[in-house]
Amino acid sequence: MTNNVLSEQRLEQRLPALNSAVKIRRRGLGFNPWRYDLNLIDLSANGMALLSPGFKLSLLQKIDFELSSGGLSTSGCAVVCNAGHHSNKQRYGLLFIETDDEFDAFLTGEDLSSVEVMRLGTEIAEQYMYQRVSKDDVLFRVQNQRMIDAITTLARRLGQMGLYINNEQGQVVLPEDSIVVVKNGGLSVPLITGGSSDIQRTDINLVYNKNSGSVSYKIADDQLFDNIIGLLNHLCRCFDQISAPQ
Repeated sequence: MTNNVLSEQRLEQRLPALNSAVKIRRRGLGFNPWRYDLNLIDLSANGMALLSPGFKLSLLQKIDFELSSGGLSTSGCAVVCNAGHHSNKQRYGLLFIETDDEFDAFLTGEDLSSVEVMRLGTEIAEQYMYQRVSKDDVLFRVQNQRMIDAITTLARRLGQMGLYINNEQGQVVLPEDSIVVVKNGGLSVPLITGGSSDIQRTDINLVYNKNSGSVSYKIADDQLFDNIIGLLNHLCRCFDQISAPQ
């Protein structure tokens, strides 16, 4: 990204945009329509950053803004303190001049739903990790955790709907209880693989291609899936193979 002024200096914590939408309009004489073709990047107590594909703003220009997320909304006035370019879009840093009474609740998430709070925790954790380790390492960790979340959620839901399985020790357990997170970040589950009729503990690992940025999912050493949907469908069939009669 290139800037034509000093970089933004917001020292307080910046929160990810989540599902927040923003609209802005220039302040001044005449008709100034609202612009909706904007992407909110982050938000803090004193300002926000956003991207626009074509809306041009000048430094120190005042604007009105409205933010909304779910059933929450807030509005106020801001001034353009930073302008630059990012991925062929205009990037602006805005400093708040005035905010309404709803702003604090909007920023702190006091009225967020349970789903929104859970996503907020996920987004902040991932943002924090981007600051601690290399970009490639974070991308791997994010994708790997999403694989773990998807498989765990699948197994939990199967159990909630009445499915029990036999594990490698001959015990009848819920699918979720059979999952073990192994040291390298992958998963270990009881499956029938390799043409054998025996139930064996089998590793599932994420394979990340740094050159293309793509990921795939490997079961043991002989099965590779290009997408998470294919992997989850396969696991449903595998759990069915070792299901325990009820």
